[in-house]
Amino acid sequence: MKIRLGIGSLLALLALLVGVLVLPSIAGPADNLAVNGNFEGGFGVNGVALGWQKFDNGGEMTASWHDDTWAPVVYDGAHSQLIEINTICRGASDPNRVAGIYQTLAVTPGTTYQVCLHGMLRSLAGDPDPQSWGYTANLGIDQNGGTDWSALKAEDWTDIPWDTVYPRTAPGDEMDSFCMNVTAKSNSLTLFVRLWKKWPTAGREVLLNVDGITFKG
Repeated sequence: MKIRLGIGSLLALLALLVGVLVLPSIAGPADNLAVNGNFEGGFGVNGVALGWQKFDNGGEMTASWHDDTWAPVVYDGAHSQLIEINTICRGASDPNRVAGIYQTLAVTPGTTYQVCLHGMLRSLAGDPDPQSWGYTANLGIDQNGGTDWSALKAEDWTDIPWDTVYPRTAPGDEMDSFCMNVTAKSNSLTLFVRLWKKWPTAGREVLLNVDGITFKG
C-alpha cells in the first residue's frame, strides 16, 4: 500500500512539474494576453498552434493549417502559423471562402488594448486574382467572447492592409505588420484572424502566414 501511494504521488508530482515547465512556453510573455501568440509554444496534430482554434466555411475548397518554419515567413523565433485555402484539382470553386484561427481572451471592460500581428500573403506565380483584390487578411473581434466567426457583423471585421500578395516561392524581404486599438466591452473577447478568398476561381493556392500576435493593455 505504501509503495503504491509513493509511486502515485511521484507521478502526480512529475505531471505537475511538466505542466509548470510547459505552460510558460505556451503562454509566452506575461504582458501578452494572447496565448502562444508567437507560435513558439507548439502545434497540434491538425497544424493549429496550441492555444488557438481553427475555423473555415468549407464548400468547394480545401482549407489547411500548418506549422511553418521557413525563415522568410517567420517574424521571430522559428515558427509561424500558416493558413491555406486551395482550389487546385477542382473544376469549380465557391466565392467567399474563408479559413482562420481564433482565441478567446479574458479582458477588463472599458480597458483599451492594442492588438498587433505580423504576416504575409502569398499565391502561385502568375495568379491573376491578387490584381482584383481577390485575397485579403482580416482581423475580427467578438466583444462577447463568442466562438462563431459567422455570427460577426461586417463592422466587426477589419481589413488588414497587406496589399501585396507575393509569389508562393518568392516572399517579401520581411513580414508585413499591423496594429489597432480595441476597447473591451465585457470580460471576455475573442480574436479572429482570417484569410479570405473572394472569387469563385479554381486552380488557386493562397497562403497566409501570421506570427507575433500580441494583445496588450
